[in-house]
Amino acid sequence: MENSLSNAATSISSPVERRLFAEYGAVFATTAVPPPVIIFADAAQVESFQASLSIGSAVFGDHQIGLQAKALDALVAAASEMAEKGGSITARAADAGGRTYEDTVRLWTRNVERGLEHWQQLGRLTRDRAESIQELVPADQVAAILDLEDTEQLFFGTFFDRSILYSVAAPGASQHLSMLAFDVAEYMDREVERMLGRHGWYRTVPNDLPHFTYLGHDEAKLPDLGLHRIERTHTDRMYDFWTPYLDRL
Repeated sequence: MENSLSNAATSISSPVERRLFAEYGAVFATTAVPPPVIIFADAAQVESFQASLSIGSAVFGDHQIGLQAKALDALVAAASEMAEKGGSITARAADAGGRTYEDTVRLWTRNVERGLEHWQQLGRLTRDRAESIQELVPADQVAAILDLEDTEQLFFGTFFDRSILYSVAAPGASQHLSMLAFDVAEYMDREVERMLGRHGWYRTVPNDLPHFTYLGHDEAKLPDLGLHRIERTHTDRMYDFWTPYLDRL
């Protein structure tokens, strides 16, 4: 079992870290450079980590994407092989690859503000309580929002019926910060899935269908690394995701 994955599991120090590790922790099994922590504390910590990496960039469709060099090489190889078969692997958006800490805060804040407004309108949150949550620093806000969802079923996902983590990563926890995630435009194409898997890219964030993570291993080896396959149904088909097997770590 990879030390980085098991070491990350043993470093968990709070319920929030455990939840985020369960959601995004597969990235610690990568053959590239894993993040140093389960959740980055701030922009400075992210910038320091990203500055230590070997990073490259390439154009996928309409967007130039930055990733760790090892992950980028594998993605370029997958896209080239796919093109030879008459298909394509392209970026879903301009931020489909590496992101900054500020990017993750912006996406998170969008959902939090919508959710606070929604639950105030329904009389489930007071204005004072909503304002106190808005004033929290991102790390404390993550804990507050997840607690609201767990204890009062006030959900902050896009349609307010699921956790916010179904819609956006917590600031500091996104795999995009480690430059090891890529959102694929052709995510429903089975051949694209197979091609990405051949080159070490897999789905690792449940219910985020376009999101693939660079692990760099053959699929047959993933269970030995402390990961297990879970399945989710979307429309008329089943999708596989590789996530940390917490009972084994």
